[in-house]
Amino acid sequence: MDGRSSGGKSSGRADRNRPGDWIWGRRAVLETLRGGHWPIRDLWVSERIGEHVSEELRDLAAERGVELRKVGGDEIRARCHTDQHQGVLVRMGEYPFLALESMLAETDGSPLWLLLDAVQDPHNLGAILRSAEILGVDGVVVSGDHAPINGHVARSSAGAVSHVRIARSGNLVALVMQLRRDGVNVLAAVAEDSRAARSCDLAGPVALVVGNEGHGVADDVLEICSGRIGIEQTGRTESLNAAVAAGVLLYEVDRQRREAKDGPECSN
Repeated sequence: MDGRSSGGKSSGRADRNRPGDWIWGRRAVLETLRGGHWPIRDLWVSERIGEHVSEELRDLAAERGVELRKVGGDEIRARCHTDQHQGVLVRMGEYPFLALESMLAETDGSPLWLLLDAVQDPHNLGAILRSAEILGVDGVVVSGDHAPINGHVARSSAGAVSHVRIARSGNLVALVMQLRRDGVNVLAAVAEDSRAARSCDLAGPVALVVGNEGHGVADDVLEICSGRIGIEQTGRTESLNAAVAAGVLLYEVDRQRREAKDGPECSN
C-alpha cells in the first residue's frame, strides 16, 4: 500500500492524445482502417507493396474517405524514422474516446469491463487492449495518469485498439461505486491477499481492475472493490507484469463463461 489515490484524479497524460500521430505496419494500419473509429488524416503506401495488400488498402481507404498516396519506401521511412514500416504509414487524428455513461449503458447480458488504473507503459496498454479484444471485453476504461492512445499503443495491440470500446474516467472510485450499485462484481487484480481466479465465479457481470505497473491498484480503489483476485504461481518471480496478468485473468473469465462453470462469488 503506497498511499496512491485515484479518486477524482484526472489524467495528466490525456493531453498527449493529440492529432498527428503515426501508425505503420500492415496489420496495425489495416485494422485501423477496418475499425473505422479512429480518424485517419493521411495514408501512404509503398509503390513496391504487393498487389493484394495494396488493393485491400485502396478499398478500405475509399470506404473511409481517405486519400491513398503511392510513394517510395524512402519517403515513408523519412516520415516514420524506421525501416519496420512494411510499406504502409498513416497519420492519425485525435483518438475519439467514447462517452463513459453511453458505453456502460450499451451492453446486453453479463458485461465484462476492464478498468485500468494509471497503466503508463504504451506497450503494456497495447498488449492489454489486444487481450481485451480477443477475449470479449465489453469495454475498457482508462483512468489516472495513463499512457495516451497513440501509434505505439496501436502497434503493440496489433490494431486491436481500433476494435475495442474505450472510455476515460476522471474518478475511478466513483465508477467502482456506480458499477457495484448496478450489480457488477468489481475485482481488483493483486498479487497478495487475493482469491485465485479459478476459484471465483466470474460468469456474472464482472469488472476487473488492473493497476499501475509500479504501484498496483490505488488504495482508495482497492478499499471499495467487491474483492481481490489473483493468479496462482509456481515459480519464484515476484509477479507477472500488468499486461500478462490482465491476459491470464481475462482468459479465465472467458473460459468460465464458455463452460458455464459455477463457483463461489469472489468477494470480501
